[in-house]
Amino acid sequence: MEQPVISRRRRRALIAVMAVVFVVAAAFTAYLAGVFDDEGSYRSEPRACAALEPSLPRLGATYVPKDDGKNNCGLWLPGADDAPKITVAYAVIAPARGDAPDAASSKLQEFAALGFSVLPNLADEAYIRDTNLYFRVSNLLVGITTEPDPATTPAAVLAFARDLATHLQS
Repeated sequence: MEQPVISRRRRRALIAVMAVVFVVAAAFTAYLAGVFDDEGSYRSEPRACAALEPSLPRLGATYVPKDDGKNNCGLWLPGADDAPKITVAYAVIAPARGDAPDAASSKLQEFAALGFSVLPNLADEAYIRDTNLYFRVSNLLVGITTEPDPATTPAAVLAFARDLATHLQS
């Protein structure tokens, strides 16, 4: 019995089709494995008080930073023992699948439903309501909660937040 003969032209076409199928299958496998996912800039939260110390002068008053043991930083006025006047908290968003900055953005956008307003020109994204300000740098969420106090104005807190965001982005 004679073997079927495949022309050289058909053989080249078959090899080209198989190569395309292989490349598509490899790309799809890489996609499923998360090779193309953006993991974000942060794998863990920065040291709470150390991260914000360069920005403290922007507040206009002398604050004493104290770590609360949960990687949040309370900013206390000297001599005040009741509670911190400003609290800065961090959270790294690291989803199992997908882009970490997108997941952090989705989490941050949940604040809009709670009456927060978009705050333009601060980090990658920011929201504010009264004395609460939240912003995102890549996949790091930062929350700043301020107790009403004449020692620091809302404008000073905003300048502090902008400076902190700049430090966290670099």
